[in-house]
Amino acid sequence: MRHLPGDLGRRGRRTAKADTSKIEASADPAAGEGASRYVHSRSRQDDGEHDFSLDIASEASTNYIAWIADLCRPHLGRRVLDLGAGYGVITEQLAPGRDVVALDMSDACVAAMQIRFRGSANVRVVQGDLRQLDLDDRFDSIVMFNVLEHIFDEQAVLESCIERLVPGGNIIIYVPAVNRLYTDWDRKVGHFRRYSKGRLAGVLQEANLRPDELRYINFFAMGPWMLSGLLTTGHKSYQSSLEMWDRTGTVLSRALEQRVRMPVGLNLFTVARPVSTGSAASPTR
Repeated sequence: MRHLPGDLGRRGRRTAKADTSKIEASADPAAGEGASRYVHSRSRQDDGEHDFSLDIASEASTNYIAWIADLCRPHLGRRVLDLGAGYGVITEQLAPGRDVVALDMSDACVAAMQIRFRGSANVRVVQGDLRQLDLDDRFDSIVMFNVLEHIFDEQAVLESCIERLVPGGNIIIYVPAVNRLYTDWDRKVGHFRRYSKGRLAGVLQEANLRPDELRYINFFAMGPWMLSGLLTTGHKSYQSSLEMWDRTGTVLSRALEQRVRMPVGLNLFTVARPVSTGSAASPTR
């Protein structure tokens, strides 16, 4: 069966195989000039190892996960879709007081979430892509945490997500930033790209979305990311490094970035809403 717009797997399976003729150089294209479907020149042309160290990264970064969840909470509403939910660590943070659907295609991730949310009546774990949802499923918010960078045709997937929102709903997106920081680890896990603020804004515009908020976060993590090769070493080294950074760098980053907006960071966070027909986009905060 061919992939339909909105196909998603594991934590963001590619919606289609990349056309190698579309691969561009490592610098970002200009925002608004074909921003969607940009592929980094070092990106691999298969699916990548999407689940590589996902369990370790999820469980060794409790402060980091809590930080991202706190950024999301004001924008969630009552019914939430966690699209590409992985092992469910973000889902678990967002679930209290809400009805959440956790959607993923990975057998390992779905099995882990079924155990994690056993007995949680407000969390429904679904294996598959958007087509596996009930036809009348609509959400106040759709969360995409480290998903969009795995998707070739971002515009098609975002447009499919819009169809699943209630009026006034929004899409919350968190992605890796700064394309020049693309590493062997990005390639290993199947990232098509990292994002600049301008290019992510361009992708949203092409999907008829307006960013209410678009900001860099995780500034201090850029140094360790550039200087260390720990993300491509063995699991034990990877886990101990993450735990150490989570206790120190994450806490410092969060404290500072609550007060100061950084001009760049290792990640981008955005909250975007569909643009009504005939309305103009408002300035980004």
